[in-house]
Amino acid sequence: MSDKTFELSLSFLAVLVAAWIIAGITLASTGIHPANVDASLLIFLDILIGLIVLIVGGGTLLYFWGKDYMSRE
Repeated sequence: MSDKTFELSLSFLAVLVAAWIIAGITLASTGIHPANVDASLLIFLDILIGLIVLIVGGGTLLYFWGKDYMSRE
């Protein structure tokens, strides 16, 4: 994986997670959520899932980029 590919992939992942969090907060705040579920819990879970995806996805990208980087001569 080239440096530019890594940079673009990580940027796209960050934008995707930010869109996920914003959409989740917007939907939970406007009342579009399952019955008997508190909106603040949904917002918390939305942010938590977004951060987990960002950390795991970023770590995976970093692993493959680092593996390719170390194999370069």
